[in-house]
Amino acid sequence: MESSIDYDHKIIVIDSDTAIFPDSSVCDFYIDLDEPFRNVYKIKIITILLNTFNSNTDPVNKNLESVYIDLNNYTRLISKSSNKKDNIYYFDSLIIETANINNNGTSTIKNDYNNADIEYLLNPIELQLKRFRIRLLDSSNNLIAKTADGFFRRFVMKISVYYNNKKTNRL
Repeated sequence: MESSIDYDHKIIVIDSDTAIFPDSSVCDFYIDLDEPFRNVYKIKIITILLNTFNSNTDPVNKNLESVYIDLNNYTRLISKSSNKKDNIYYFDSLIIETANINNNGTSTIKNDYNNADIEYLLNPIELQLKRFRIRLLDSSNNLIAKTADGFFRRFVMKISVYYNNKKTNRL
């Protein structure tokens, strides 16, 4: 007799405004969940938003520059760094198009997803998932600086987490 596995999912919003920054000078932050998810097998991206200050001096604010998003060290994508020798391992990215930068001092870059390319299957499954850590990297694979007059203003990522918190018996 086979046991059936019943998976649930929850939508999680990771917002830098409510996150903890261990080092306030870089874009490296995390949120802790009140209760851990058990047996997480898939994470699906719903949307990503990055609000930036406009700056002509910031090296990340160039046309078609990428901001690489590391989520819990899950490698969904691989790209070459700006030195063309090293790889950047990341979960997703946003591409800045300077034509979309407003004159009011800020810009919002947004990606909405609606296809299977945005699913990440965890192998092996994550037995206890209690924290989501985000690191924003530039094309040189360095953490993006978070300064008062720097590039970063706010980051929001909405994901769906698929898990099984129920205990199952094997027969």
